[in-house]
Amino acid sequence: MKKPFDLLPFLYLLSQLLSPVQADDDDDESGDDDDGPTPGTTTFVDPLTGFTMQRFFGARTSFGFAMALPLNPSTDFIGQISAPIPNNNGWAGVGMTGEMEGPLLIAAWPNTATNPPTVMSTFRVSQDEDRSPPPAGGNFAIKQIDQGTVLANGTMTFTFLCQNCITGGELGFGSGNTAGVFEMGWGLSSKKVSNPADPAASMGFHDVGFGGFDANLGAARTQSFGDFALLAGGSTSNGSTTPVAANPGKPAAAQPVATQPAASQPAKSGGTTKNKDDDDDDDEDDD
Repeated sequence: MKKPFDLLPFLYLLSQLLSPVQADDDDDESGDDDDGPTPGTTTFVDPLTGFTMQRFFGARTSFGFAMALPLNPSTDFIGQISAPIPNNNGWAGVGMTGEMEGPLLIAAWPNTATNPPTVMSTFRVSQDEDRSPPPAGGNFAIKQIDQGTVLANGTMTFTFLCQNCITGGELGFGSGNTAGVFEMGWGLSSKKVSNPADPAASMGFHDVGFGGFDANLGAARTQSFGDFALLAGGSTSNGSTTPVAANPGKPAAAQPVATQPAASQPAKSGGTTKNKDDDDDDDEDDD
């Protein structure tokens, strides 16, 4: 009996071709112009789930991060990390501020210890950018949305509900930041992690690219958030409740988390990370 034809990888590739990009993405990611404008997000309809989100997409690296928020954000958001991961080697991640050191980092990579490979995710705290970021402690949790998660043809798309990830303080944006624009960060590496099955694995330098982007959090809010969150399983996300005060506290002891296999814009806030490639690394910096 023939295996049913899988359309998901082709839908993903089509979404990359049709996705709107910022005209200055290439210059901003290359680090040739540190004083250039920071790229922003645009409205994006995910072909895998039908979610409407705000999305940053880098034309040179093909790294993407999309986000949806409830109308009254307090604790949770839905995120989607998409990136080329040739031969299942490397990782992709998003920082909750634009700073290189201090914020919460959500990273993901192919877990090749399973057959077929699945997606492993982890919470880290960005510290020394030249070393593997340590696992983050706290009550953060990720629930994978299977319908929006694909590993195929050298690409990874990981869609998830991030619970208790709206923190405030140096870890990331708070509920009070969600009415406007907030600078976030991203990183992409071609270096295989030390143990793909371990959420605390050592992560190599982001040699493919890294930088910041202006996330339009106000435009990412949607009344459909609760319906989207249901696809992660369980009851409607508590991210739809009345906003609560941001918690500026720092993380506690390390507790790495793995996934189960599987319009006006107010002045922006956030970090000051510049978009750069690894000029000091001997590995390839360009796609």
